[in-house]
Amino acid sequence: MTTDAPQSYSVKMQSAVYGTAFFNGNVQSMGSTIIALLVVALIDKKLGLLVGVVIASRQFLTVSMSVFSGTMMDNFGTKRVIMVFGLTGALSAVAYPCIAPLFGVEIGDSLKNPGVLFVLSIILVQMISGWSEGTAWIGSQTLVGQLMKGHPVYAGRMTFVARVGGFLGPPAIGYAWDFWGPWGGFGFLAIWICGGMIAASFLPDTREATQPSRDDADALREANENGETPKKQSSYGETLRLLLIPAVAMVIMVTVMRQTGSGVQSSFYVVWLGEHVGISGSMIGWLIGAANGASAVAALCTGPLMKRYPAHWLLILMVTVSVAAIAITPLFGTNFGTLLFMALLFGICVRGFAQGLNLPLMMVILSRNVAPHLQGRVTALRISFNRFGGLLVPPGMGALADMEAVGGLANAFYIVGIAGVIALGLVAVWVRFSPSFKTE
Repeated sequence: MTTDAPQSYSVKMQSAVYGTAFFNGNVQSMGSTIIALLVVALIDKKLGLLVGVVIASRQFLTVSMSVFSGTMMDNFGTKRVIMVFGLTGALSAVAYPCIAPLFGVEIGDSLKNPGVLFVLSIILVQMISGWSEGTAWIGSQTLVGQLMKGHPVYAGRMTFVARVGGFLGPPAIGYAWDFWGPWGGFGFLAIWICGGMIAASFLPDTREATQPSRDDADALREANENGETPKKQSSYGETLRLLLIPAVAMVIMVTVMRQTGSGVQSSFYVVWLGEHVGISGSMIGWLIGAANGASAVAALCTGPLMKRYPAHWLLILMVTVSVAAIAITPLFGTNFGTLLFMALLFGICVRGFAQGLNLPLMMVILSRNVAPHLQGRVTALRISFNRFGGLLVPPGMGALADMEAVGGLANAFYIVGIAGVIALGLVAVWVRFSPSFKTE
């Protein structure tokens, strides 16, 4: 359990942890912004389902391999894993602008009938890039549990630094796209990812922190002395058993619902602003950066708020607000001007504030309920389900937008948002009547 008084840690160690979060925590939002712009520049935006599938493919390996990534961190050290996957992510970033020339396609062609190999090439790079980015971010979050015992103060600080990076990164990559095109945007992304690798090089070795507890070690030694063969579970089996813990199950359910907002922001939110409102890449970057700025402010409020309110109720409320704030985007209209920009800025900042609270809340709840040597796996489990929601939302939203009965992309925003809020309401009912949450 986490105590109220945070233990003191060295400035060097804290700086290294926060440095990895500064860079790794925003590759998803930065990459998704220019990837969405690239996809609609290569594939006709009227092919909504195909666009959604290509964007969502970024999450496929993250969903299927995150538990493996978390196990590697627990077994081989988070520092090593972050650095290896950081290098892979940087290389895959520069692969994006190479795809179109290889197939003789010009940026801006917006193909109405793209070739199968062309689409599969984009999907392949998407999957590798997404897994690399997801694993590095899992590592940064895992460090809080492994090295800082998951205390709310440090979880809030880590999220604050990550969101500061998110305030600076998206506008910068937006300008790089506007001025230098795909090569500038993805080149900047590769450099940004390398920053996370450099920060990780200063981390201490985490393998000692992930050793099983003394009770677990004594039980294993006693079994060996008695000639017993302890049952050994696979990494996936051991990780999935964590879902039997009510607090873990609640966080996993909420994190899937959270993607009804995050999945929209990383896909058709950018498409809506760029194609329907006519906003430039740099201005989209500033909107997303402003959201991360609001998140940074909110993250510092985590500790004080948890002293006053139960963490599980704060989490459900903040995720609900974050989903609703992105779902109402089309209500602001498409006639771009000062009023529309202010409305969009307000909506995305409300969402950002809620997001800035719900991430450290999830980290704290999980770290309080899971043993230290399972921190990497439980973080990976959450990310896996998180990205599973991200895998479903863009294709589902694209399919809705293509349906005549729905009436276009704007109504798809509303449908996805309503579905997310209703699902969160059902989770709240379960938490309300579950005895497992009565004592908090």
